[in-house]
Amino acid sequence: MKVLFLEHVVHVGKKWEIKEVKIGYAKNFLFPKNLAKPLTSELEKQLSEQEKKAETNRRHLVEDRQQIVADLQGKKISFTLKTGAGDKVYGGISEKDILREIKKQFHHELSRKHIDLPGWHLKRLGEHDVFVHLGKDAIAKMTVSIWEEV
Repeated sequence: MKVLFLEHVVHVGKKWEIKEVKIGYAKNFLFPKNLAKPLTSELEKQLSEQEKKAETNRRHLVEDRQQIVADLQGKKISFTLKTGAGDKVYGGISEKDILREIKKQFHHELSRKHIDLPGWHLKRLGEHDVFVHLGKDAIAKMTVSIWEEV
């Protein structure tokens, strides 16, 4: 009997996996504990539709990622900060600051995990290379410029 697992059952099946099991095992153990349900043609059709939707969503996400990378690749973001002795700045530029500027200039909503800074914060005047990681094959290199506030 083919069943769709609703929960992970150790050594038998993972959640949302379709597998062939013995009828007695399904009726006496899996179904009463709501660990699986019988695979009907209706349920099979629903699962295939959900799979198609998920695949199109994944494809759109990949296309969007590539578009964001194309928009951000090689672009510059500038900040002006107060400075102390030498070229050290008070505070620093963090991922949040960079994300805020990306949203303002390029209208892309990203999260902190996408920004790869060379160190904890940017705390020196000058230009710094920052990488935006949106996936294994989607990486954009941006330049962050920090200038002295006059």
